Amino acid sequence: MSKEIIRAWILEIDAKEKIPKDIVALCFNLYEPYGLELVGSKCYCEDNEDWACEEDFVPERRHCPGFEMPSFLGWEDVLDMVANILVELSWELPGTQIFQVKHIALGFVDGNLVSKVMDI
Repeated sequence: MSKEIIRAWILEIDAKEKIPKDIVALCFNLYEPYGLELVGSKCYCEDNEDWACEEDFVPERRHCPGFEMPSFLGWEDVLDMVANILVELSWELPGTQIFQVKHIALGFVDGNLVSKVMDI
């Protein structure tokens, strides 16, 4: 299940890496055929989605291993599903470094940043 795969990935990053204190935003990027990666930025501007292009923090395990979504799903469905998973995980794993970062967003690498998941 994708939620358990994402949970394991987040916990691995949390255990093995230190997110620098100056990272104020994280972007979970989806890419086709439905992969998931994570990058962090020292800046965040809700009105300028290009902030998510700044890669000031890139975890060693940038790409979520084993993440798969059925290819028949539309990108909107995948986006909604991953957004819901991230919100659930933020409630379940509030002490992880990832969910201590002030801004967390989700979008497609080759498209616009379309979903602000949460602001802590």
